[in-house]
Amino acid sequence: MRNLFALASSCALAACAVDATVATSTTEEDLIAANGTSLNGTSLNGTSLNGTSLNGTSLNGTSLNGTSLNGTSLNGTSLNGTSLNGTSLNGTSLNGTDFIGAQMTGSLSNGQSITLRIDDIDALASPNGDVLAYAVSAQVDGGWARLCGDEADGSAVRAIPVAGTWDLATGAYSSSSSTITFACRHASIAKCVELGYKSWSGYGGQHQACVRMLRADYCGDGVSHTVNGTPINLYDNVGVQADTESWPVDAEWTADGSLCFNHYRGGSLPSACSQKYSTSCGSFSGGALLIDEYNN
Repeated sequence: MRNLFALASSCALAACAVDATVATSTTEEDLIAANGTSLNGTSLNGTSLNGTSLNGTSLNGTSLNGTSLNGTSLNGTSLNGTSLNGTSLNGTSLNGTDFIGAQMTGSLSNGQSITLRIDDIDALASPNGDVLAYAVSAQVDGGWARLCGDEADGSAVRAIPVAGTWDLATGAYSSSSSTITFACRHASIAKCVELGYKSWSGYGGQHQACVRMLRADYCGDGVSHTVNGTPINLYDNVGVQADTESWPVDAEWTADGSLCFNHYRGGSLPSACSQKYSTSCGSFSGGALLIDEYNN
């Protein structure tokens, strides 16, 4: 099986601003490779709205408010406070693509709220046909702007709704049944879903480890130690991603960062967790959920 995986580098480190009025094109680096091989990058989430009207604040989560998330499909029967094309949906049942036109409330990092609108919904291509991807806009000064920016062809970069939220400073994940993250495609959170680590299929731990791994967050403190576009080979012991390369081991990964590493992608030893450096790193016996290798 051969898959196309791409990672945009539209925002630096973990914080991606939902700032506002004009969305720019995402910069995308593509790699077509065997199962397991991917491109890493520094971005946690990938929103690319520019401007100054929101003063650099970031989107920290979207309230479901009566809506539920089944996999990546939004469902709801009592959507109090949600609107669809200006019509109140109190007590109305919606499922799947019924949510096109619906408005939801997002929470910004400064505690303020922002209105989001679902413009379109499509399933991803195989092998991710069970994943719905949402074109989402944010209400900003002067109208609406695409939350995740533009693809090269001018269409909206889609977002995958994932239960829970991530701390944009530390990279830590918080589970939630009432708040979701609209994870922009081509950035780490969404990319790990597309790599097969779907929390609704029992791979929540692997998904969180994957997010740390793609960003080379060795210390588990939210600091990326990688360079965008570095090829890495990732694999697990649950049958989702296979080891397809004979490359040196980079690190063992859990949801909290690396258990150990014998290489560091950023070029210098991460001082905050230098004690994790080990030339014998590379086994699942210590509790690792993922292992990655680097192309030297």
